[in-house]
Amino acid sequence: MIKKVFCSGIKRSGEIVSLILILFLICGSALAATITVQPGERIQEAIDQARTGDIIEVMSGTYQGTLDIKKEVALMGIDSGEGMPVIDAGSILGSVFMTANNSQISGFRIVNPNGDGIDVTSSHNTISNNTIEACGAAIYLMVSDKNKIVNNNASVRCQGVMGLLSSDGIMLAHSDENIIEGNTASGASMGIYLYYSHNNTILNNAALSNDHGIAIKGSRDNIIQENRAIGSKEEGIGLLNGCSGNTVTNNNVTGNSIGIYLRESNQNTIYLNDFIDNLQNALSSDSENIWHSPEQISYSSAGKSYTGLLGNYWSDYKGNDSDGNGLGDASHSFEYDGQDDHPLMTPSSDLIKPKMTHKGMIIG
Repeated sequence: MIKKVFCSGIKRSGEIVSLILILFLICGSALAATITVQPGERIQEAIDQARTGDIIEVMSGTYQGTLDIKKEVALMGIDSGEGMPVIDAGSILGSVFMTANNSQISGFRIVNPNGDGIDVTSSHNTISNNTIEACGAAIYLMVSDKNKIVNNNASVRCQGVMGLLSSDGIMLAHSDENIIEGNTASGASMGIYLYYSHNNTILNNAALSNDHGIAIKGSRDNIIQENRAIGSKEEGIGLLNGCSGNTVTNNNVTGNSIGIYLRESNQNTIYLNDFIDNLQNALSSDSENIWHSPEQISYSSAGKSYTGLLGNYWSDYKGNDSDGNGLGDASHSFEYDGQDDHPLMTPSSDLIKPKMTHKGMIIG
């Protein structure tokens, strides 16, 4: 039986004002409850019974079927001794649908060999600490703003032909002001993909062994910062088809076919990234971008202090550093167009250790 525990009852006082204060301050809104779901029970039934603000705790076990989080509730997976609770949807339509604002899902293993993992069509939600194995998109946001996607492991695992399904790790479409932080995306077509999505922060994620690591298309004013893009069949980081005003900084881009690829994208700022042992470190086509810090930065090289504009580290750079300031004497040019006029002689962490925030880089 699904158990529902309400906030403790109200003891009457002689004053109506006191009663009102107790109602608002102690019980909060609508008698918030904690609902417990055990193996053999249905999570959707608990969601249907829940009220706004309720917490639904799901114990270890495997739960079949899709879920519609259609209320402002927190769905929390609890390891009660047998690991994360598992949601096994088996539906080509998807596994978990977040259609209500201000909801949360955390602590689940979500498995769907036929479709998406979590589909979001609402805002102000939190998706955290989940392991998602899907054949479609592991996490997919459509017209969804101001969500937090934090500390998830998103992988794409398909048997047979994927067909028309999106097979991306984390995908945002027409979705703005989201935070994507601390996730791992692997085995996907696009590890992390922004499609016409603006003002998002992609921070401290790992895109591992995807076709494309971190790619954005037609998107502006995003921050791509302190990520690792490793082992992509195509590019580690891609800015494509009208991307502008984006900041790409302090990323490690290693062992991809192309380190960074820009196509028809202008006025993006790219600096303090390390491009290491990619078959081609950079490819820029019909694009004019800024390949150095937007302002001078204090840094140290060989025990001496300097201040200047800083570019990126390129493992294939062949230039010299005659004055020993840690920067190459000559520009590093890319295929077709573009060049880094301030290339670093060593990885960026050897020169400076910046502090990171959701709003961008703070030096020092």
